[in-house]
Amino acid sequence: MTARVLAWATGCVAAVSVALLAGGIALSYVDRHMGPLSRWDFSNVFEEAAFIAVPVVGFVLASRRPGNKVGWIFLGVGLVVGLAFFCDRYGRGGLVAASGSLPGARAAAWLVNWISAIPIAGLAFVLLLFPTGRLRSRGWRPAAWLVATVFTLSAAALVARACRVWADPFATLSAGWYPGSHAAVFILVPAALLTGAAAVAVRFARSSGEERLQLKWFVAAALLVVTVAIPWPRSRPT
Repeated sequence: MTARVLAWATGCVAAVSVALLAGGIALSYVDRHMGPLSRWDFSNVFEEAAFIAVPVVGFVLASRRPGNKVGWIFLGVGLVVGLAFFCDRYGRGGLVAASGSLPGARAAAWLVNWISAIPIAGLAFVLLLFPTGRLRSRGWRPAAWLVATVFTLSAAALVARACRVWADPFATLSAGWYPGSHAAVFILVPAALLTGAAAVAVRFARSSGEERLQLKWFVAAALLVVTVAIPWPRSRPT
């Protein structure tokens, strides 16, 4: 019964994530008359459709190997990504396509201005934990704390910025920051991701057999995700 409930719960989360991504595509189509502002172009639609794989992978891993944290991270990231895409399209529809036509459109745009910190943090932790769902050794605990601290501060800085541009949520990404916070995020977030990448490199160098094969597939998939995610910044208000 526990396994059945777990599969049902993870399936519901994955289904909601996919529905949000599909809803974002539908909203882009409805507002396609806005041109580039609607996000109705091949690059954005392909990106959004490709991200459907994230909650699906999370569902498979979390339901079959609930003890592995990687599956739960994928599942959570898939939900956040779906919410971000949907809110971006919803905010554009309610504030740009037809101002005042959708309730809560400004709040949706506000959310999009900071929620992207969560998927990036998820990626950093996946790099640290893959494939076992645990750190390779206790020696990597400071790295995990560094990543957690960086993304906590990054999220706080993005929330503060989002509040400052509340009246103009589609301001340029460089606007609205408190002094020094933009530069700090720009430096610290890549450093945290490089820390995760170093964890993968060390694990790969000292792995063998099945674990090494898993890491090879993971690196290939990560490169594909990075390629697909290149348009991601354009999916945020600009």
